[in-house]
Amino acid sequence: MKKEIYSFMQQKNLDAILIVGASEYNQPMNYFLKGQFFTRAIVAILKDREPVLFYRPMERDNAEKTGLEAVCFDDFPAEKYQKESAGDPSLAEALEIKDILASLGLSGGKISFSGMTEFGKFYPVVTALQKMAPGFEICGSEGFDIIAAARYTKDADELVAIEKMGKVVVEIAARVEQFILNSRVKDGQLVSLTGTQITIGDVKQRINRWLSELGGENPKGTIFSMGRDAGVPHNSGDDDAVLEAGKTIVFDFFPREAGGGYFYDFTRTWCIGNASEAVKKAYDQVREVQERVIAAVEPGQPLKKLQMLTCELFNEMGHETVAQNRNCKNGYVHSISHGLGLNIHERPFSGFSAPDSDRMDIGTVFTVEPVLYYPDADEPFGIRIEDTITIDPDGKARKLAEFHYQLELAVPEFDPEEGAKSSHA
Repeated sequence: MKKEIYSFMQQKNLDAILIVGASEYNQPMNYFLKGQFFTRAIVAILKDREPVLFYRPMERDNAEKTGLEAVCFDDFPAEKYQKESAGDPSLAEALEIKDILASLGLSGGKISFSGMTEFGKFYPVVTALQKMAPGFEICGSEGFDIIAAARYTKDADELVAIEKMGKVVVEIAARVEQFILNSRVKDGQLVSLTGTQITIGDVKQRINRWLSELGGENPKGTIFSMGRDAGVPHNSGDDDAVLEAGKTIVFDFFPREAGGGYFYDFTRTWCIGNASEAVKKAYDQVREVQERVIAAVEPGQPLKKLQMLTCELFNEMGHETVAQNRNCKNGYVHSISHGLGLNIHERPFSGFSAPDSDRMDIGTVFTVEPVLYYPDADEPFGIRIEDTITIDPDGKARKLAEFHYQLELAVPEFDPEEGAKSSHA
């Protein structure tokens, strides 16, 4: 949480962190900006005061909305630095940063940079700053590490934002499910009431439109894959493929708030019409594993303990897992969980190589997503069920959005007469 930043800075004897760059895709900066957009900004964090935002004048209204103490770059005239640097842009920016630090009462000490900017462009800025202000010790990743450590647990406002995105996600999942149920099956394929084939791309277009209407964005895309494609973890699906009855559909949906806010992660597996007995058995096993893993959540324990448990459970059910073969492609093939927030994947992590310090602490937010993938089976399929949970102050695991679990979707057969009525309505 943000309040931990200052104790982390004290531990590392760090005097200041400067988060630089534009706000877009700059998650260390967005952590402080309440969703406001900046083409260029600096968020300065000192160990003994609240963060200060430095902003361009055209974004003054955005600066006000952040609630931070804000200082306009107009107080540091570009013309002055251009003249002093003889037109060298890196030296000019270094001079500006030196004056910004001085305005905060710093003429020396340990500082670190974080944020998102072009390394090749910013490196000479840091080099020039070090030469002109030798009283500063410029550290490496300490600033980034401290912000990442603070983001590890979520405060009340962050949880509200993630839950809000979760409500959007399950609303869209319900719309997608209803769209499929309102369609028809003709010759084993999903069609409209008038008999037009429905493709994966058709579904994704609706998802993106609904997401935009509800205030979200989809920077990472959506997985809506079927059959053999559903058996490969990150196969997003063939947009030109017509949806077919009897094949598993993995709908993995991980959008975020519009403007670079908080993510949510969610997956359901469906089958149009009747699933085979093998698929139904595997689906029930994935559901059982998810329930047992969530019940095993224990504050203070490494998240990878859930990975170990998941492998044990699936192995007992007769499936190969990454515990036996790290390169397995059929069975349980990846990790059970990952943290999320301003990034779709962030600490804590649950892979076997994750450190014990990646724990299920109170205030952490992470997924629980058991899977079974069989792309090489006679009947290829994939099954994933995923929910995002947090650990409440009482130490209990709580799902941040609820949505039912249903494998088979009973879609009626196509009726030409119904289609004729629909076309004349």
